Amino acid sequence: MSGPGEQSSEPPAKRRKVRKGTRSCWECRRRKIKCQFNKPEDAICIGCKQRGTTCRSQEFADDGAAEPGHKSEPPLARRLDRLEQMMERLVDRIVPDEADMQGTSSNQPQVEARRSLSGSFQGEASAEHRESSADALDTTAASEGPIAALLSMRHESVHRRGPSESRHIPTPASTSVLEFATSTATAAVTPPERTSRPLKKSGSALLPPLNKHFWVCNTLRNVVPSQAAVDAILTASPGAPYVVAMCYSDAERRIGRPESPSSVSNTPTLTAHPLILAKRALQVLICIQQLPPEFDWDALEIGAAINDTMNRLTTTVTLVTSNDELIGYAEGIECLILQGFYQANGGNLRKAWITARRALSLAQMIGIDKGHSAAFRSCDPNINIHHRTSPAVLWSKVVSWERCLSLLLGLPIGSQGIVLPTIADPDSPMDRLERSHTALSARIGERNASHQRDPARHLSIYALTQEIDLELEATARDVPPEWWDQPHLDVSAPQNLLWDAIGKMLAQIHHFTLVLLLHVPYMLRDIDSPRYDYSKTACTTAARDLLSRFLIIRKHSVSAYVHHLVDYAGLIASMTLCLSYLSKRRSEVWEHDKIRQDILLLDNTKSRMDLVAHVSGDRLSREAVCVIDQLTPLVRKAAGDTVIQGETQVETPRAVHFNVPFMGAISITMPCGTSMSPPEWQGGHRRHPSSATGALERMAIGSPTQQHRPVRSSIETDTPVRTDIGFLNFAPYDDRAPLRPSAIENPVVEQQTDLLADGEEWALQGVDAAFWSLLEGSGV
Repeated sequence: MSGPGEQSSEPPAKRRKVRKGTRSCWECRRRKIKCQFNKPEDAICIGCKQRGTTCRSQEFADDGAAEPGHKSEPPLARRLDRLEQMMERLVDRIVPDEADMQGTSSNQPQVEARRSLSGSFQGEASAEHRESSADALDTTAASEGPIAALLSMRHESVHRRGPSESRHIPTPASTSVLEFATSTATAAVTPPERTSRPLKKSGSALLPPLNKHFWVCNTLRNVVPSQAAVDAILTASPGAPYVVAMCYSDAERRIGRPESPSSVSNTPTLTAHPLILAKRALQVLICIQQLPPEFDWDALEIGAAINDTMNRLTTTVTLVTSNDELIGYAEGIECLILQGFYQANGGNLRKAWITARRALSLAQMIGIDKGHSAAFRSCDPNINIHHRTSPAVLWSKVVSWERCLSLLLGLPIGSQGIVLPTIADPDSPMDRLERSHTALSARIGERNASHQRDPARHLSIYALTQEIDLELEATARDVPPEWWDQPHLDVSAPQNLLWDAIGKMLAQIHHFTLVLLLHVPYMLRDIDSPRYDYSKTACTTAARDLLSRFLIIRKHSVSAYVHHLVDYAGLIASMTLCLSYLSKRRSEVWEHDKIRQDILLLDNTKSRMDLVAHVSGDRLSREAVCVIDQLTPLVRKAAGDTVIQGETQVETPRAVHFNVPFMGAISITMPCGTSMSPPEWQGGHRRHPSSATGALERMAIGSPTQQHRPVRSSIETDTPVRTDIGFLNFAPYDDRAPLRPSAIENPVVEQQTDLLADGEEWALQGVDAAFWSLLEGSGV
């Protein structure tokens, strides 16, 4: 053991009287452990050698003891001092290994700076513990000590090496000690509810403080591909100009307010707010999703398949968008809009609807629905004011997106009764059309809800339908007549011109979809009365116009994940056009040439959907082709009594059956050429000549176990009626069927799909149920 310095100019220290046989030093006594020596003549015990502490015999006064009248140092502070010393030694051992892996000495000055800073932080932290009685769990202990230096050094070394080299495994000894020390320091020093303070040392610029969401930002940066890979993705992806302009109006886009598409490749730093990193990750994710099928992904050398990369990005972004503590900014609403757009293009309409509802609630909480901008703030302190989105425009985008999804899925509209604020900037015809469509979508949803609550008020509800139709016509006249011409997509045209043509066509498709959803409930109603003739004419005209533009869009792009909502609109239009031939109204004249044109239009639609399904493996396109195949005989029946398939003639099927999840079974009986009479009440079927379903002459009432039971044909009756009409039969879904034990043994009853299943498990997502419910006159 060491005594007082023999060669020191100071007088020798006074020896204390100890008991005979006492050899423990002060450090071992405080720890209550046995003080052992390798050799009897050693001056330093084994424990002090390992701890690196001063081995002072109890014969001499303890320098570490508290002065008289002062409170002794708390045990936690002493343990932190020892932990910092241990971490300092780990830094000295690990940093040379990191530099050797690089093969260069360019980082040596920075390493030495960290070492010196760590040593100075050790003394500073110890002094702070002794001089103040502050809380020992203050986060400065983590952010201003060697722990922060070590963590920052590790992250920067991984970032310099890149993803492919970041899998280096340190030595087992250093790994175990490092993990134990890091976890212990983080748990004991850094409480989750407090943030770190800036560093006080002059060299603190090398050591950014570890904020509360450091690891979220670190994970986001690691999953985003390299800048070279992102540049190649932006060049090939048609979604690049759209992701930067999604939250801006058409007028703002024309004056250059959005950022350039090339800005997507600029990944923010680790010190940025997680929302900024999540926004960039979502923009890259959408661009990857919309890459053409022929793109060579392996040439990017990312090291992961395209689906794996998209899944990693999706999962990581959810760490931010699902965290209510992070999304309370303007960028939070933008991230939710981007996430919903990605989900909808992936065929996950129901998840996109939930995301849109979250964006709507967040916008209302911020107050932009009432024109308040006090809480509308950005999380980016370096944001360019020129590129900042307008609160009124952002609110309009959220409301429009939520209402569009609600109508397609037949779900309630959350923004019902909300009036959109006036936009100060001069708007374009596209902006005026979009705002009108948003307002009319709410009125159509209100009409559908009223019909569901009280079907007996169908006359007053039809009067509301006529009012909405007049407003739709006024909206169409608000833009120049030439605006409604079919655009020509020239792939060799400049990007801005091609973008204008596609945007115009998407707006036209949305307009025709609203016309269909408005008039479909009356297309087949009361065929003997001319009252609803206009609704059927409006449906068939809108369906033909929509399908012609659908073919142009899908001829330009065969990727299923580009403008995926167009596929749902094409399915609705095809079903409407086929069902229009289910019954012939008194004043209606079916021209043979027009029927042949409709057959050709439907065949081209099926061919294009089949190509998309083959190239992209899209399940929605495959199921849409099957649905159209089942309904096309209705049109062929109007042109003749046989269906031509290749060189053979096949008789038109008498009935078509559909099983709609969460709705029931639908049976369509084809028009026949002999006299028929629907029974008033036979076998569970009932005639509704003046009900809300009109031309839905019969409705099957039964459980799913009866949904495939043959429907008693009306040809068995004696009263002659019209021979040019068909019948729709609905077997409502029985909510008790999944709870019955017999349902497991019954092969007829299929297991219902999960309500939030993705597009691969449930391709139609309930769009078909929403469409059939309009014809049935009841809710989904």
